[in-house]
Amino acid sequence: MDLDLSQYGLKPLGRIVGETTHSNIFFTASRPPKVGEYVIIDYSSSPMTVEGLESKYVLAIVESSIIGNPALSSTRLRTEYVDRASMFELERIEYNMGFARLLGWIEPLIEKKSLITPKYPPKPGTQVYEASPEVLNKIFFRDYKDGWIRIGVLVNHPKVPVYVNVNSIVSRHLAVLAVTGAGKSNTVGVLVDEIVNKLGGTVLVIDMHNEYSKIAGEKATREVDPKIHPVKLTIYEWYQLLSLDPKASKQRLYLRKAIRELRKEGLDKREPDKFYDNLIDRIEKYLREYKEDSKSIADLKNKLDELQERYGGRVLSADAPTSIEAAIEPGKANIFKLGSMSEDVADVVTYHYLNWLLSERKDYVMTRGKKGYPVPVLVVVEEAHILIPQKRSTLTKEAASRIAREGRKFGIGLCLVSQRPKNIDEDALSQTNNKIILKLVEPSDQRYVQRATETLSEELLQLLPSLNTGEAVILGMMTPLPALVKIDKARHKTGGTDIRAHEEWVTWKTSTSREGDEYDPYNMMEF
Repeated sequence: MDLDLSQYGLKPLGRIVGETTHSNIFFTASRPPKVGEYVIIDYSSSPMTVEGLESKYVLAIVESSIIGNPALSSTRLRTEYVDRASMFELERIEYNMGFARLLGWIEPLIEKKSLITPKYPPKPGTQVYEASPEVLNKIFFRDYKDGWIRIGVLVNHPKVPVYVNVNSIVSRHLAVLAVTGAGKSNTVGVLVDEIVNKLGGTVLVIDMHNEYSKIAGEKATREVDPKIHPVKLTIYEWYQLLSLDPKASKQRLYLRKAIRELRKEGLDKREPDKFYDNLIDRIEKYLREYKEDSKSIADLKNKLDELQERYGGRVLSADAPTSIEAAIEPGKANIFKLGSMSEDVADVVTYHYLNWLLSERKDYVMTRGKKGYPVPVLVVVEEAHILIPQKRSTLTKEAASRIAREGRKFGIGLCLVSQRPKNIDEDALSQTNNKIILKLVEPSDQRYVQRATETLSEELLQLLPSLNTGEAVILGMMTPLPALVKIDKARHKTGGTDIRAHEEWVTWKTSTSREGDEYDPYNMMEF
């Protein structure tokens, strides 16, 4: 392939200066380079054959931009001097410089082949070109039929759409990270809508704040109040629901004894709908028989009664789904509404269904479709720092770790969403090989994310605090190249937007004012 620069409208931008490496360059420029824009490096004096193509050009991304002036290079200048010097048209001797990271040979990228990084540096004085929209469209355009979905447009090239690969997201997992209000919910909304409505995919959203009611539209979204049949709870799920930590050894002992006896007697199968009542009856029996442990047993019974009063029929219920497909419908965005639950109960519900889903997907793969859950699933965990925390153990953390390790073999992808990255378990975060990072301000969050992300350079890290709402750095196998992207606006309403308090006050006051009253909400009182 012989890339004709004139065909794609490329314009010279500057030339490389100083020492170069196979990964980074400095270049002078005729205008200030934009951070996040792409440039093309001319390697035609020493081309290379890459994947059967004679490659002459390398694509690079600008990671920092500098404007300098030799007359004002000192930082110890008096203001009067600078004012006086400014009268002499100093802009004539200003210079622009850019620092860029080399990404890969451009010819294979245009042919939709692998990203191959150069193994030797370009020469100083080498021409640097602006990457035109025509070239970038050739590189970034991908087809839905190959598993690509649109996520947004390049910030510096708004006519160039950006696509991400769903197969890579499911097999290599994803993290969506940002401060509150930076656009996480909108990003999730775009991803889920595209996956479900363009690809017919299946998504499970663990919705901790009931924010995603119609994320994929009326017909493609299914809201679920997840329930668990008491018979199906494991002993560790019981411990978590009842807040029985290891120190409550006697309460654990009698609970385990009661459950084992009921199962041994077959009451879990003969009278499954009465399992909770039978469990409480058995604990009351122990209260009469084991006087020496009556305080511990009475505390256990109180906890069972309180759990039944608070969540009986809503979370623990005899009409809970008996099949995983009844809970997670294929081809839909299934929203598990956990907003009314405590964190401990939400942890149990999430763990229960993730384990169940993984087991069913294993069955499907191992039996070649004879049983088990029939389609791959992307699991989106909102508020991941709550359910998969860094400094304490949770049941969901255990299940998520298993999915992160094994999910790609069985078609379960994990998407962690959080505004507090440093509070997410580092092992889980590091196994999300794809990242969508919106605005991050706190340095400790930035460093934590960098440790968990191989391709997040120091320069891109410094860019994160200055991103505008909806702008993101996209990294990983799901994208042809690292990209600075403006995320599309979600078609369907998602949560996460700030309440405009003054408008709601005005609306309420207007609606409750008496007929005939004149009410000017913005009339300023004079003091």
